Amino acid sequence: MESRDLFAAACLVFVIAVVMLKLGYGPASRRRRKPLAPDIRNGRVIVTGLSAVQVKASLAEFAKLYDLDAATFTVKAAGDALQVTWTRSISSHIALYLVNYLAYPADDTSGDRRAEAVGVIAVPQGIAPEGLAPGTLTQIFVPVGDTEHDLVHALAADGRAFRISFTRMAWEPIGSPKAPALAGKVAFALEG
Repeated sequence: MESRDLFAAACLVFVIAVVMLKLGYGPASRRRRKPLAPDIRNGRVIVTGLSAVQVKASLAEFAKLYDLDAATFTVKAAGDALQVTWTRSISSHIALYLVNYLAYPADDTSGDRRAEAVGVIAVPQGIAPEGLAPGTLTQIFVPVGDTEHDLVHALAADGRAFRISFTRMAWEPIGSPKAPALAGKVAFALEG
């Protein structure tokens, strides 16, 4: 009789655990739901402080890390900087991660020169924060003095700024972004 009670108790605990997991992590749960990440067809990232070889190597590593085709990104000279564009649509999250990845290259052998990366994207429908119209061009960059390494700031042409943490992917308004010097040289345009 004791083993029957023990079995019944174990079954009850199992059923309760399954129900709790379903409620906490199932389709109706907000806890594990992936944030919406609409695709971005056009965009660019301007990079300084790295050679073309370093940028191409970083892009190859990035593509492999995120299961992207190696030909997803192109690099061309843009004055004293390099311009990275994509040849096919990428998710908005990948675009943000790309800027961060290029600002923190894995093989940073540039000595005293610090890599800077500033992306320009049109904010897609579905992730545009309140008050910012979808399609608004924004600059994306790692803030100066960043110690967290898992976020970027976004700056709209009208001066509104946002903090985007990779843990939440929410565009949180901030007073002023800590923009790198390169941001002042990058136009709010998808070409050139």
